[in-house]
Amino acid sequence: MCQEPAADDGQLHTLGILEELRAKSAKLWMTSSELYREVDKLLRELANPNLHDLTSDMPYRIELWDRYAQHIRWVVAAAGTITVGHAAFDAAIAAYPNEHFTLRNRALVIREHVPKGP
Repeated sequence: MCQEPAADDGQLHTLGILEELRAKSAKLWMTSSELYREVDKLLRELANPNLHDLTSDMPYRIELWDRYAQHIRWVVAAAGTITVGHAAFDAAIAAYPNEHFTLRNRALVIREHVPKGP
């Protein structure tokens, strides 16, 4: 009696290809998932209004506020001395006179610039 091994081999071959496709798809999903997490982390870092890697010996911060003075949009500068803080604050106001700025030492507001008019 003659059996047809070619038909069985074809099904096994197809199952092997499907298993390989499943493994490759899982690997692709893991790679894209990891890539998504990395891109999301970088986007969150860009959205962070603070300067990065600021040490505690630079307590004076010049902050740019949103138009409603509800949230800090950006920490423009950080300084270790009040003299440099004042100079950076004056430079920020000169460059962007229609923006709301504060010069702070942690929670203490030292100076504030609120633009006039709308």
